[in-house]
Amino acid sequence: MTLYESAPGLTVMSDLLPGKMDGVYCRSTDTILIDRRITLTKKRCALVHELVHRWYGDDGDGQYSAWQESRCRLETARLMVRLDEYADAERMYEGDVFLIAAELDRTVQVIQDFQRLLREGATRTLLTFDDTNVLR
Repeated sequence: MTLYESAPGLTVMSDLLPGKMDGVYCRSTDTILIDRRITLTKKRCALVHELVHRWYGDDGDGQYSAWQESRCRLETARLMVRLDEYADAERMYEGDVFLIAAELDRTVQVIQDFQRLLREGATRTLLTFDDTNVLR
C-alpha cells in the first residue's frame, strides 16, 4: 500500500514476460510488469530494480544502456542489502554467495552486485526511504 501512496500514478502488474526478463518498466505508461513465473524473492528484487529505473526516469522500456543498467543494479543492491546483515551472513556461510543470498532472501545477482559495491567502497545509499518507508 505504501508504494501506491508514494507513487499514485504507477501501475504494477504481473504477466508472462519474454526470455529471461524478470521485470520491465515502461515510462510512457508508468507501468512495471513483473514476470509471474518467478519466485517471490526474484519478484521483490525485480520490483525494486524497476522502481530504481523509474526513480531515475530511465526511458527504454526494458532496453537500457549498459551504464543505466549497471547504475540500476548497484542502486538496487544498496537499497536491498544491509551491511550488518550481509557481514553476519558472510561470516556464517564463509563467503558462499548462494547461501548468503538464501539467508538474506535476495537473489544471487543482488548479492554479487552488493559485493561489487564493497570492492569499490561505495555502499552509501543514493536513494533513501523516510521513516514511513516512502521512497524519497
